[in-house]
Amino acid sequence: MRAIYLLLCVTLLRGTAGSIFRRPYLPDLDGLIVTPLDYYDQAPSKHPINYRRDSSSEETKERDDKSRDVPSSYRSGKDWNAPLLSAVINQGDQMPYGDVIAWQGVQIAAGPKSPVTNKKDIERIFIDAYQTMQHVTEEDKTRYHEAFNKLTRKEDVNSNATELIRRHNYKVEEHIVKTDDGYILTLFRIQPRKVTLDIKNRPAVFLMHGLLGSADDWLLMGPENSLAYLLADAGYNVWLGNIRGSKYSRHHVSKHVSHPDFWRFSIDEIALHDLPTMIDYVLKSSKQEKLFYVGHSQGTTAFFALTSSRPEYREKIAMMFAMAPMVYMNHVRSPLMRMISPSSRFYDNLHTELGHGEFKPSKEVVHTIGGNMCKKEIQCEFVCSNVNFVVSGFDTSDMEYDLVPVIVRHLPAGASTRQIKQYGQAVDSEGLRKYDYGTDINNMIYGQHQPPRYNMTEVKVPVALYYSEEDWLAHPKDVERLHAELPDVRDLFKVPTEHFSHMDFQFSKHAPQVVYKRLIESIKSHSY
Repeated sequence: MRAIYLLLCVTLLRGTAGSIFRRPYLPDLDGLIVTPLDYYDQAPSKHPINYRRDSSSEETKERDDKSRDVPSSYRSGKDWNAPLLSAVINQGDQMPYGDVIAWQGVQIAAGPKSPVTNKKDIERIFIDAYQTMQHVTEEDKTRYHEAFNKLTRKEDVNSNATELIRRHNYKVEEHIVKTDDGYILTLFRIQPRKVTLDIKNRPAVFLMHGLLGSADDWLLMGPENSLAYLLADAGYNVWLGNIRGSKYSRHHVSKHVSHPDFWRFSIDEIALHDLPTMIDYVLKSSKQEKLFYVGHSQGTTAFFALTSSRPEYREKIAMMFAMAPMVYMNHVRSPLMRMISPSSRFYDNLHTELGHGEFKPSKEVVHTIGGNMCKKEIQCEFVCSNVNFVVSGFDTSDMEYDLVPVIVRHLPAGASTRQIKQYGQAVDSEGLRKYDYGTDINNMIYGQHQPPRYNMTEVKVPVALYYSEEDWLAHPKDVERLHAELPDVRDLFKVPTEHFSHMDFQFSKHAPQVVYKRLIESIKSHSY
């Protein structure tokens, strides 16, 4: 009896502790606060939190009938009734069934339930991405290894945004805002070292990071190179945003970041809650009626979704600059986006494995969606195991070698699985649509079987589109289609630099001269 009593006590105490950690106390925060919050990756938690996937009944309803009962074979590696992914299979291992189908480093087990039956099935997913990697030289590969061994920029590797900015003698302010649905977001404001414009006439420029990114992305190349510093030096009122779930915006008034409820958001919530909150705050703090919006990658998606849906925000934008705009995804090269599209044979397994919380794919999944192909071609474990490079493209040949370890440390900075899945849905769709929950829930939320489409002809804002030939996520054909539909494109610029890719818009050594100079000149000519 004593043993049973002791067991009951331990169980009750464990449940109580779990509820405390899931629902930590957060003070009631005002909408306009200028006090910094602690960043999740700067200090270890005082209490151990058990991060585990949770499948609530609400999330289960989101799944299509065909994938609702699919087992998750990736977690244990012991369910041989479903196809194995490449990284689960090690050289010399005995195959549970069938043979391994291999193509350019990608290895997938064959079998009755495998998503592939021959090499052509793998090639269709990876071929376009693979072709953009063929120019990497042996010297490049050697220099990558040297960069990670030497780590010449150790301070940048371990610094947050505030530390990065202050180290270069710029003044920085941290501003905290609360969205109307309770998420706590951090914005950074950079003051110029030398004011070249009348303080009353300093236009506000708002920079919005891309998929899996944060405000850090606009800072990592340092003064004279990163866009945030160049704009500040030109005298502009520079603001860096951070969406919910990124490293500087991982708080909510009632939801804890370790719980799946925190991560139940898609690009729709970012567009319709985060952006309005940050834009309104920047305008109020800067005492301006309009601002210039610069977005990269997902930062463009959210903007186009917002301005196509809420007409009042079109009046608040002086001009929008879209670098690597992600709206139409029909020609996307990224293997993950192709594999997570609902029509893909990989969809059911990936849908189950990724879950419904934070986007934190396992090592096996990262290797399967391109990591192993990267290792064969690039031969750098640090780059090839980084999900940001795996999703956006491995080409680092246009970056300074000593910058690559810094990027790997700062990215990825956080995202929800729904954000990734929404892009996968766009691969099969004829346009950018709201998140697809499945027919039943779509009917309850949207009043129709399919989620509504964001209409690009309603984005009545001056826009500049900057794109490149070898971008994995913003294919030239998809950008040209966007250009044809937007009503007021002032500049369509295809970067002429060879092998310029998705991440190069923020990290290429050629970006300051080729892209940023053009952008800043355009802001000057359109200043109000």
